Amino acid sequence: MNFFDNPTIRGLENYLEVTALREKITTANIANIDTPGYRTLDINFLEALHNAALHAGGTPFAPLVFHVQGLIERPDGNNVSVDRESVILTGVQLEYRAAVALLHQEFKQIEAAINANGGA
Repeated sequence: MNFFDNPTIRGLENYLEVTALREKITTANIANIDTPGYRTLDINFLEALHNAALHAGGTPFAPLVFHVQGLIERPDGNNVSVDRESVILTGVQLEYRAAVALLHQEFKQIEAAINANGGA
């Protein structure tokens, strides 16, 4: 029996992938704050998390990355807002930490099950 191949762990793995993707996109937005013509990118985070949960069975999924509409554009065509990106980055980091804590708890339960069975 493989204790590490279960829907909860696969779901948390997908959850971590979604949060890592959004963090990567957000940091790229911040890095390009002075790039003329750069357009802010994002994903629909809640939809991506929902799809991550649905694909916990192992089927691949890829969140859709899109240009954010309705942001204030500077004269150089760039529409990155450091305030918006900072808020998103803070939220994503909290989401990531929560998923890691849940994964840690799952591993503790697996460890307890192994120890209860004498390691057999």
